[in-house]
Amino acid sequence: MLFLLRPPQTRMPFVRPRDPVQQETWNEQLQAAYDATRRVPSGPSPERVPTSRDTISDLKRLAELHSSGALTAAEFAAAKARVLAPGPGA
Repeated sequence: MLFLLRPPQTRMPFVRPRDPVQQETWNEQLQAAYDATRRVPSGPSPERVPTSRDTISDLKRLAELHSSGALTAAEFAAAKARVLAPGPGA
């Protein structure tokens, strides 16, 4: 027969409860540590969200450059395709 002898427990097997203020502080620290590990931003930033007004103004600027002769037809078509292409999040 095998007997496992175990020393008497000298400590409590669970953590003693904290007072509410300490617990709230601990919860906030854990939440901050978790938020620091996130890889995906919580929401789109305003500078990354294109608006239709920006697209229209870009197209107008490209049309002016093309009409002035600064852009060839091929360059104009390529630039227009870049402006009208959907973004990575769309």
